[in-house]
Amino acid sequence: MAIKLLSVCEGDVSDGLVGNIFASVAEWESDVNGQRTRDALMQKFREGWQPSPLYIGYRSVGGEGERKTCEPDIYIAPVIKQLFELYATGNYSILDLQEWLKDKNVLSRNGTSLGHSVICNILNNPFYYGLIRWHGESKIGKHKPIIDKALFDTCQYVLAKHRSFLIRKRTHDYLLRGFAYCYHCDQRYTAEPHPNHSINKPGFVHYYHCQKRGKNGCPAKYIEMSELEQMVEKEFKKLQFSDSFIETVITKAKEIIAENRRTSSSVVQGIINQKSGLETRRNTLEDALLDGTIDRETFKRRHNELQEQILNLDNQMLEFDNKGKIDIDLIEEVLAFARNIHQAYIEAPTFLKRHYLRFFFEKIVVKDKKIHKVVPTPIFKILKNRYEIIIRQPGLRD
Repeated sequence: MAIKLLSVCEGDVSDGLVGNIFASVAEWESDVNGQRTRDALMQKFREGWQPSPLYIGYRSVGGEGERKTCEPDIYIAPVIKQLFELYATGNYSILDLQEWLKDKNVLSRNGTSLGHSVICNILNNPFYYGLIRWHGESKIGKHKPIIDKALFDTCQYVLAKHRSFLIRKRTHDYLLRGFAYCYHCDQRYTAEPHPNHSINKPGFVHYYHCQKRGKNGCPAKYIEMSELEQMVEKEFKKLQFSDSFIETVITKAKEIIAENRRTSSSVVQGIINQKSGLETRRNTLEDALLDGTIDRETFKRRHNELQEQILNLDNQMLEFDNKGKIDIDLIEEVLAFARNIHQAYIEAPTFLKRHYLRFFFEKIVVKDKKIHKVVPTPIFKILKNRYEIIIRQPGLRD
């Protein structure tokens, strides 16, 4: 629909010279305002602040005459940090993290769980380790990072190797699935049980084998699960961290404990504040029911949602009370691993053994039922080049 300009004295002035002047002035004013906005956003970027809207985990500060900036949210920021830490383990899919975030009451603005793409964007966003970007430019910003770059890079590595790193839920969760490769065709080994026809050993025998064996003529042989896993265990016996690296791990462990003690009170207060806000909303909702200003169906739906979120916060408080013990147990495991890699691997449960494998080995190449070579991960190469890892026997190939 066309817009007409009406003058009290001259009537319709939409057409002709006057109309064109008005249209040109309006277009010019729009361009000027747009350029001013772009200049202001670019200036904010040059000053070290992200011009775009806030990311999840941060809250706005400032205003009323001063430039708005941001800082980590006292409750959500620790959850986002833990999100990165969980994904870096390789044990969680995006769907798992969706449910986990929902349990932590980290929701979208309309109260629904965060979408798959939103979580992917969080894990791919360098803003969380301090980098800001605007129109092709990037630099370290003035905001406080939630994570460090090492953790961000680990998540990127896991994202790139998602299928290798993700532990799928299977009937038989074989330890070396995703790590062992065939020498002849470079295909991953798979594993499966076979009936044991021996009278003395009834049941099943588990084998690793190349996926192309029998189908496309791959000559790789079947190898018993226990036999190959024992060979891998011997690979760990060749490895030892340097004394300086062990000392660094101990120092870092002390820093983590000190940081946890410093932040515990603020995190607890954040949970208490959030619970108080939810309880206030619940009380208001109950008052509305008593006053008759809300229908019964709406009340039940909203009341149940609030009750669920309050219960989640109570569970989080309980988890946090146990966090001190969990942290100490984890630190104890890390110290044992640093001091004696082989012994820690032997004593570790299967899920933790996969973490150790993932830390050291990109792939384990098998030829003629023997380990032909072990390809190290990028982080292992760095430690090796810095002489932080001592290899007692040759075997790892770059």
